[in-house]
Amino acid sequence: MGAQGRNISVSRRETVFDNHGNSYNIDIFYEFDVAGLHHRVAIECKDTRRPVERDDAIAFAGKIRDLPSTIGIFISKSGFQPAARKYLQDHGIAHYAGGDLPYLGNVITAMISPIVCPSESAVRQPFWTLMRQENGETTGEWCLIPDPTDSRNASGTETHNAPSALPLFYSRPHAERFRTLRYQDSADVCVRGVEQSMLRFLTLMAHDERRTFAFVDESGAPKVIYHGWTARDLAHEYWANEVAASFDNPPRG
Repeated sequence: MGAQGRNISVSRRETVFDNHGNSYNIDIFYEFDVAGLHHRVAIECKDTRRPVERDDAIAFAGKIRDLPSTIGIFISKSGFQPAARKYLQDHGIAHYAGGDLPYLGNVITAMISPIVCPSESAVRQPFWTLMRQENGETTGEWCLIPDPTDSRNASGTETHNAPSALPLFYSRPHAERFRTLRYQDSADVCVRGVEQSMLRFLTLMAHDERRTFAFVDESGAPKVIYHGWTARDLAHEYWANEVAASFDNPPRG
């Protein structure tokens, strides 16, 4: 499966709903499918004489925090006040002033590519995982294993129609050994580091899709032992409080 976009839609002044049922008007809203996953990009545009202030940055970050599986981009023709720029940086929101804004398509590609197609140089923070590759290039498809929290997968082998999980490893050698054991060193499977942007996206996607993470216990070799974690578990253990809090407050309605 390649990483080309499918089912692309672009809208202006789109009304979208957050995890609590609140509606927001988004200046530009992108939705598209890549590698079997649905991506959403919310873009805030400011065309004012004064640089964007910190309060505006806080308001936009609040929208992105509660919008399911959404990446935020803030564009300001007049730039940003230092406090606003720092706040957006601290909260992982890309921001561009009028003078340094590249083509919008390149902005989105630059944000999505490390998530769906991490390079071999990607460093784990703090995990490694397995992905599919073709001709030495990552396709953007994650390898899945039987969900260890489902009784139908108690034996650790695939069961028809049973749910699957995303495997995570604490060390690259451990991931490589698992790849050898499970995939017989197949050239179609590679080990990749899960960087912070990828981990956050995977956590949000897993929560929305009700998918589980499988931590593979190295001490179980040669017998593989799985420990299942939900996206909420992972968020509370490794992510900022606001990310975990969004999982603890389901949408109203």
